Amino acid sequence: MQDLINEIRKQIEYVGENGKITKETIDMLCIKKIESIIFDLTDNLGKKNIAKALEVLNNLIYNKEPIQKILITLYNHFKKLYIIKLCEKYNQNVTESLNLKPNQTFLVSKYKTQSSYFKEQELRSIIEELINLDSNYKIGKIDLNIGLESILCRYC
Repeated sequence: MQDLINEIRKQIEYVGENGKITKETIDMLCIKKIESIIFDLTDNLGKKNIAKALEVLNNLIYNKEPIQKILITLYNHFKKLYIIKLCEKYNQNVTESLNLKPNQTFLVSKYKTQSSYFKEQELRSIIEELINLDSNYKIGKIDLNIGLESILCRYC
């Protein structure tokens, strides 16, 4: 909660007394958590904008986000999108399937939108490739950065 208060204060100070806080000022000034940045990356993947998706990935790396954390976060995100697809297919409750807390239900619409960018088999393939990348990285067969870029390019 304190993080939110600090970010709001930063916005207010930036725009001034009679200023208006816009999406642009929020994007420019607010510190995003990796989870929200992964939504941006996935949006770009779904919209087939490879240049922007790679830019988001490279910005994460540039900002010293550990590459292993990026891989794990991507894996978890795509797993959730796959669960959404399965819930829709088998008419299951998404909130329960994703074990979302009551204050996280707003995420359902975002996950549904992103899952609509991909076919069920594509999501399954992405998850499998991320698992294989992790395994191959651990035995020294591939660099994580190159592997992630390769996977992203393949599905754009």
